Amino acid sequence: MALSRTMRVCLTALLFSGSAAFAPTKGVGFQTKVVAPNRQSFLEASKFVEEEVEPTFLEGFTDGATDLLVLGLRIGTCSLMVHHGFDKIQNVDGFSANVVAKYFGFLPGPASFWTLSAAATQVAGAGLLTVGVLARPVALSMMATMLAAVTFHLLNTGAEGFPLAVVSQHSYNFELAAMYVLVLAFFGFNGAGKYSVDEQVLGGELNLYQSGIDKIFGE
Repeated sequence: MALSRTMRVCLTALLFSGSAAFAPTKGVGFQTKVVAPNRQSFLEASKFVEEEVEPTFLEGFTDGATDLLVLGLRIGTCSLMVHHGFDKIQNVDGFSANVVAKYFGFLPGPASFWTLSAAATQVAGAGLLTVGVLARPVALSMMATMLAAVTFHLLNTGAEGFPLAVVSQHSYNFELAAMYVLVLAFFGFNGAGKYSVDEQVLGGELNLYQSGIDKIFGE
């Protein structure tokens, strides 16, 4: 994990100031003297780190391009996902009978509940992830729905000779759902990226969760 700039400054300051912490003194043996970090050493460390992390043109360009690509991937994924939720809402009975009850009959409660729950993750979840609000739990809930879709296709048509078989429909039935799982897993662990409400308005998604945890446990 990359260290933050502030942490690197502090560590470097300690290294600079600590270089004289252990020094031989006159006489027999080896004695130590402790030298506390001072402002000058900290400023030198700050300057050193500033020079060290100065990005090159290509680094700045690729970082900016990556942020834009993550934004495009997020919006594109959600725009392709949302109609699957609308389809379930319009065909609750059919999806409940032919998918939920048939392949997931072990789930408690009425099948329609699970149909509408899946639809909610695909409609509301797509909306929230598009703008980047609470991206990690939202993406993980969407990923869980798509894992269920992968399971359904594997139970229905099997692995179809994956990964080398050439199938008549040109793609495996579980292929699209599996690709959604991978993309949503990325957002589930990475977050929505720079251009999101989480980062631009809420001050960082992980900071938001940490603040909530601190309030709950009184830290």
